[in-house]
Amino acid sequence: MKVRYFVLSPDAGINPEELVFRIMESGFQGIVKETCFGAIVEGEDEEVDKLAEGLREEYYYLFSKERGYPVGDKRICRAQRGGGARTGFYQIEYESEFLPFISEALKDLKFEKVRSPKKVIVHPINSLILSDLIERIGHKPLTMMSEIGKLVRDPEIDAPPRNITTEDVIRGLKYGSIEMPSGIRGRLGVWDELIEEAEAGLIANYEYAFGCAGCTHNDVLIYLIKAKKIPYVWLNLPKTPEEAKEFVGKIYEFLSTLG
Repeated sequence: MKVRYFVLSPDAGINPEELVFRIMESGFQGIVKETCFGAIVEGEDEEVDKLAEGLREEYYYLFSKERGYPVGDKRICRAQRGGGARTGFYQIEYESEFLPFISEALKDLKFEKVRSPKKVIVHPINSLILSDLIERIGHKPLTMMSEIGKLVRDPEIDAPPRNITTEDVIRGLKYGSIEMPSGIRGRLGVWDELIEEAEAGLIANYEYAFGCAGCTHNDVLIYLIKAKKIPYVWLNLPKTPEEAKEFVGKIYEFLSTLG
């Protein structure tokens, strides 16, 4: 089973309620939940990915990325936790500021799917914008959300990723000494598979990164991408429509040449 966020640009031509109706009209067989920013869906992997591809082609101002936790999971339910924002909300809120520029850049751009998909690790590790752009061209984004999805479906772990397993700690020692703060080492252990599988990297200078992507973690991740000697591109997050066109264009050019 796979879970996905669908995030509308703040200046989108439709609202979340209309998006949910469109998803239901498509014949999607799964769970659909309306949110303040768009929708969350859960279903079979192939059907969820097919839905994302179709909606992207129809709405250039709609963005999507994988989510780790299932819909309605009590471990991140605000009612169960006594309030507060849901996991991942602050990252989506921050990136939403840039979606109008990105969507305008995408308006007249047609992505040609690559024939040989590559696995591309992103920085920040939970970025909506970078994950979405990678998928549009046919590559696979390597993100924290996919790893969290594996952990939360493990019945032996009660409250992932808050409870890091012994295996995660051991894997984290590959990247730092025992004196390294446990939080950083634990995150690196969870990221280990992503780092090992990465065939390319997509890095953006985000002013803020929330959740699993603190400042120290980000520095280490950038270092590991460089040390792995894989192709990567490093760009500034756009703050104007002109910068957004250049941003999307450079990413498209880089991803098109992989492989």
